[in-house]
Formats: sequence, structure tokens, C-alpha cells
Amino acid sequence: MLKFICTLFLCASLLPCAYGNELVALAKQPTWHRLLHYTASAFNSAAVKSSIHSPEFFAASDGASNPASELKATLAALLAPATANPDEHAKCRFPARRIWLEKQLPALRPRLAAIHCPEFTDWAPINEHTSLSLMFANGYLGNPASYYGHIFLKINNQKNNERLIDQTLNYGAIETTQDDPVSYIVKGITGGYDGGFSPIDFFFHDTNYGENELRDLWEYRLRLPPEEVRFIISHTWEVMRKRYVYYFFHDNCAFRVGELLEVIEGISANPKEMPWIIPQSLLQQLMHSTYKGESLLDKRIFHPSRQSRLYHRYKQLNTEQRDLVSSIIERKIRLDGPELKSRAIDEQYAIIDTLIDYHQFRKDGGKVQQASPAYLTALNARFQLPPGESASAPIAADPPDSGKAPSWTQLAVSHHKTRGEALSLRLRPAYYDPLDVSSGQARHGGLSMGDLQLEMSHSNFRLHHLDLIAIDSMNPAVTGLPGDQGVGWRLRVGLEQERQNCKSCLTSRVQADYSRGSQLGSAALFTALHVGGAIQPDSTYDGFGFVRVGATLVFRPSSAFGVHLKHELRRPVEKTYSTNTHSTAEVRITLSKSHDFRAQLERDQSSRFSLGIGTYW
Repeated sequence: MLKFICTLFLCASLLPCAYGNELVALAKQPTWHRLLHYTASAFNSAAVKSSIHSPEFFAASDGASNPASELKATLAALLAPATANPDEHAKCRFPARRIWLEKQLPALRPRLAAIHCPEFTDWAPINEHTSLSLMFANGYLGNPASYYGHIFLKINNQKNNERLIDQTLNYGAIETTQDDPVSYIVKGITGGYDGGFSPIDFFFHDTNYGENELRDLWEYRLRLPPEEVRFIISHTWEVMRKRYVYYFFHDNCAFRVGELLEVIEGISANPKEMPWIIPQSLLQQLMHSTYKGESLLDKRIFHPSRQSRLYHRYKQLNTEQRDLVSSIIERKIRLDGPELKSRAIDEQYAIIDTLIDYHQFRKDGGKVQQASPAYLTALNARFQLPPGESASAPIAADPPDSGKAPSWTQLAVSHHKTRGEALSLRLRPAYYDPLDVSSGQARHGGLSMGDLQLEMSHSNFRLHHLDLIAIDSMNPAVTGLPGDQGVGWRLRVGLEQERQNCKSCLTSRVQADYSRGSQLGSAALFTALHVGGAIQPDSTYDGFGFVRVGATLVFRPSSAFGVHLKHELRRPVEKTYSTNTHSTAEVRITLSKSHDFRAQLERDQSSRFSLGIGTYW
């Protein structure tokens, strides 16, 4: 060990003499800064600091803030003699830095040649067939970390026929399991967590997202030459299990995965000059990204969830076949009875395959690990049939990159019965509502944070509302089968005016509801009933809060047109306040991919009508 340290010190002391000016220039190179994840200081553009704060990521003691010192120490470590354990040598710890320096310093190439790194090679056996994919999991309203979807990197070893054993690199906040959703959101926004990359088999993601959380996966396979694939994978090894500061709206999974791609000079993956980055933004940027004159995207592959497969199969059954599925589930008839056996073999395929998907769908979010007897019975019945597949059309789905931009601003004119005309400005940083939900988002639902609307009339400003967070989690209940009954929930926290006709009756509220929804006929019409209430500080009209019942209807025959109706009856908890009703009707018309027109009527004891043009950005 002493000999190794002395050799390292000697290398470090001699390098400035032989390559002094060259090393100074290399330390300023953008690629070196990207490899070390340096960012410029907000107060001094000449000063930099790495986003990673794990000491083992650096070769120099001041490497986190001194690119030249880190480069010199890294090079010295790379040139040091071999160690008894090759995985501890700098060539195995920093394979991407070795590759880059080998190209930049031709005279040192023999000494910078690669060595065998058992752990790295075992994790990612790179060959000429290896490729990379960005994987996107649809937004999931059951977990704050996945409200906006999730991005991770997949390493495709195409010599393996089984994609489930492919490796992935997953970025997320660390040590969050003990925190409730509210604490998670607050700490995630303010940088209260560390974040990091961890290696996970794709099998885990496929099961967790597709089977347990019932989220579709989209694969964006990249078009990159083998040497660039090797360089990115080598860098992922360097950052694996290192600690970053995690921020929910910017330095998140989308941004960090984008950074991995941007170590290749000429690739622009992350949207620039945006105050927040979400997975959908990265995918939309990817569609415009090129490398050496060609599109960076090779192809998109859709991996439907168990729920999507069930709904797709169920929709292709006729009424008689659906009744038969329902009767078998409810045990009115037997799976091996004549009602099924007498049907054509293609019908038996379709019905039994639907039953298999249904029983897998009913696993209760993966909490029940043992297969149900009903599932095993359906599986056994399928094995009894001759080999073959049911005639099923491919699942049609719009990719998440095809949707609108995530942020929305609206300028509107409004008329109020007593206050007259007003101008209003609305800003919704992210993300969607039932009328503009697109692919990769919860259909018929809504999710927004920081939704702000201001009104100006006769030189007076009025805050219409400020939603810190608003979530509508709706289940379409496509089949109506047991376990698919449209159970949903709503949560809204923020400020709003109690009544339309008051000049200033702003109050803070926490609102929550339980709902039951149903998709009627086609996917165009959705209805839901809800019951819940709100708590608030003592106020003029509703006291300390109210309970309510209500109904919602969403009619959206296409992405170009939609209608959203809401009506609710509110009963204040304190008897001294009177029962009241609140209604809203809103129509949305798409003008272009980045613009829409909306007309809205809000009514309680008074009414407010508005017309507005919105811009997505």
C-alpha cells in the first residue's frame, strides 16, 4: 500500500511538468465538466461545484469544486500500478473518465489502456449488440414521487432473448419510506432528500409498474453507435449509488437521466432554460434531438399494463361473451361447463385470456403474492386448449411525447352579475385537468400544483384561487366486473373565494372526497358521484367547514373538444349556516397543439362567466 501511495504521489507531481498546459485546457472542456457533474455557481460564474457530494466519486480532496485538481488526481490514479483487486483501481472505478482521457492524451494511450474489471463487466456485459432505452412509466396518483410519471435507463443486451433480465439504472430520492405524502412533497420541493442511481433488473420494473401499479410502460430505444453506448454505460457505473441533492421539480429522475445522455458531446436531452423538468418534457425534447445528423430516437415500444391488456381484451368481446365472463367470475356457471365448451375455439381463447388478465388484475396491487385458485383454474383451462392465440387487434395508444406541453397560461375576460367585467390571468405550472389530459396521464383525472388565477377589474386585483395541490384520481371502471368499480378520490389544498358575489372572502381550505366513477359506452363519456367535504378557518359563509355530495360528468369525444360539468350540494357543519349549491360548466376547444379556447360558467348564489385563450409551454 505504501508503495502504491508513493507511486501515485510521484505520478501526480510529475504530470504538471509533462502535461501542465494540456491538463489545464482539458480541465476546462465541457465533457470533463459533464463527467464530474459540475454546475456554475449562481453568484460566481467562474466557480463550479459538483452536483454529487459522495467523497468516493472524486480522486482529489477538493475535486468537488476544482476541475483541474480533480483531472490531475484522476489521471495520476489511472496511471498508477495495478492493484491486487482490479475493481479498486481507478480504471475500474472511473471507466468513462479513462475512455475520455485515453482519446485526449494520445501519448499516454498504452498506459491508459483498459484492464479487466470483474464487477463492471458482470453488471453490464457490453457487446456490439448492446443498446440503450429510456423507459417511461405513466403517471401514478397513488404515490407523490410518480405523479408526473417516471423515467429510467435500460441497457438492452440483445444477445439475450429475455428482456426481463436486462439491467436498468433508476434515479430517485433516497430514504423516504418513513415519510407521509405531505412530508415527501415538502422535502422533495425544498431539497430535503438525497437522490441517487441504483441498479435494478428490468423484471422488477415490469412487475411493479405493469402488474402491481397497473401503469403502462413506453420504451424509447436510442440510435447510438456502440462506442457511445459503451461511454454512457461506463459513466452510469461511475455515478451508481453516489449521492446527489434531489429536487422534485428539477433535479429529478428526468433531469438526471438526461444528464447521462448528455455526456456525449452533441446530444441535447434536457429542455433548456426551464424552471422545472418533468419526464414528459424530456421525451418531447428527445423527439427533436439528433446525433451526427440523425434522429436520436430509433423506435418506440409500448409495454401495456395488466389493466390495459384487460380493458383491451374486454372491449373486443361482444355482449354475449361479456355476460359469459361475468357469469364465470360470479360462479354462476363453471369454466368447464357446456356454455364455454360449446363455443368456437377462437371464442374460448378470447374468453379465457380475458379471465386470466382479470384475475391478475385483481391481485390487489401485488399484496397477494400467491396466485388465486380462480386464476389457476383459468390458466389450467387455457392449457387444455390446442396451442394458439386469440385474434386480438394490437393495442392502440398515443405515446406520451405526442401530448401537449406540461405548463399552461390563460388570459380571459369574465363577466360577473354584480362586479361587472374583469380580466383574469391564470398560470398552471403543471400538469393537466380532465379536459386536456393526454397520453401518459390518468384519464378523466387531474393533477396540478401551484395553479394560480388573478382577476383585475376597475384597478382592483382579486385572487380567484390558488391551488397548492389538486388531485382528481378517477377510475374509469371499463368492465364493471368485481374489483373494477370505479373507486377514486380527490384532494385539494389551497386558497379560494367562498362565494362569487363577495368582494373579499378568501379562505384557505383542505378538501377531500371519495368518488365512484363509470365510463359509459365509449371512452368519451365519464360520470362520477362523490361525497366528502372541507375544513377551513372560521369564515363568513361556511364556518369551519362543510360536508358535500356531488356529481361530475366529462364528455370528451376527441382531444379537440370536451365538456366538464360539476354540481355539488354543500352543508356547513355548523347549523347556523345555510345549505348551498355550487355548479361549474366548462367547454374546451383545441385551437392547436399549443393553444386552446375555454368557456366557463361558475354559479353559486351568483354567477361568473368567462372566455379565455390558453397557451401550453
